[in-house]
Order: sequence, then C-alpha cells, then structure tokens
Amino acid sequence: MNIKDQDAIAASYGLGTGRELEQWLRSLSYLRNVAAHHSRMWNVNVLELSPAPQFDQNWQSLANARPFMYFCIMRFLLARISPNSSWGERFKALMAEFPVPANKAVTATDFGLVQGWEGWPLWT
Repeated sequence: MNIKDQDAIAASYGLGTGRELEQWLRSLSYLRNVAAHHSRMWNVNVLELSPAPQFDQNWQSLANARPFMYFCIMRFLLARISPNSSWGERFKALMAEFPVPANKAVTATDFGLVQGWEGWPLWT
C-alpha cells in the first residue's frame, strides 16, 4: 500500500501517520500472540514497542514495554471502530478486581497501570 493511502487510513483513526498505525498494529499482534499461547499478560515485556501518542498527555506517563499502554491503544481504536462497545467498561471492572497476592509479588504496576487512569477521557 502506498504511503499516501496508509496516512489516509491512519488519519481516519485520528493518528498522524500510517507508520504510527502500522506500529500499533504490530504491537497489538504481539500481545495477541502472547494471549493466544496462554502466556502471562501481567509481566510480559512487549517486544514490538510503539511510542506513546503525542495527542494526549496522559499517555506520556505510560511505559511502552508494559501491556497497559496497548490496552489503551485497543480502547482508542475500538472507540472509533465500535463506539457502542462495552469493552472499556468491562476492562475497567476487571482491573478493579486485579488480584494482588499476600506477598505482593505481583502488582497492577507490573501490568503498567498508573494512578488515576480510570478517570482519563479515554476510559470515561
């Protein structure tokens, strides 16, 4: 696909360039493969890194090697593809129940969650 067409598709999703969308899709594909092979999602290091988008300051606080940033990307894209989807609300409910073992060996921070993310415009 030529770059002009890639950029046009990316613009329809509110992104700057087709290369940005391409990298997002690569990262999401990587996480899909992690999940499909029943690997743990909470501590995975994302190898297909995408830069945080510049259009929202909240994103700058996210670690792009942690899964939560890519769940934000999913939410961003899904809000445009299927605005009536309840996926975002179900994700928030699931994260509210994030199990933390007694020894605190695993925390929500390991997943990439940051304080106050639930109140971001992306998730409301």
